[in-house]
Amino acid sequence: MATGTDALILAALLDHLAVLSFSPPLPVAQPGIAFPPAGQAKPDNYLAVSFLPNRPRQVTLGDDPQQKLGLLQVSVYWKAGGGLIKPLDAAGQVIDHFNNKTLFASGVKITISGEPWAAGPIQEDDRVQIPVTIPYTAFEPET
Repeated sequence: MATGTDALILAALLDHLAVLSFSPPLPVAQPGIAFPPAGQAKPDNYLAVSFLPNRPRQVTLGDDPQQKLGLLQVSVYWKAGGGLIKPLDAAGQVIDHFNNKTLFASGVKITISGEPWAAGPIQEDDRVQIPVTIPYTAFEPET
């Protein structure tokens, strides 16, 4: 179980992503976890998550909780050669799923602090990648 503020934030964001459903389902490569599992081939289409916490801000004097700022990046990877409509649609679903959301985790309030956005498609050898950036703001729990 997560106890640190950044760990709580990441866990809440991953939990929220986990309830987003695609048809067919898209596997999710989580930060720090081998993907695909040993002995399995990389799927044609999947999501990959990067967690990018930023420098905290002390918005009040004293020992009040700090404001945590950061980005969650969910990259849509899609098999090359099939066009951009399906991967762009998947990126749009990620954007819609996180837009204007507030999440809670063990006393931490996490607010999606701006509309998520998709970057332009990045062509790789065998896949196209569309990074979706999700900005968040959170406050450490009061002790």
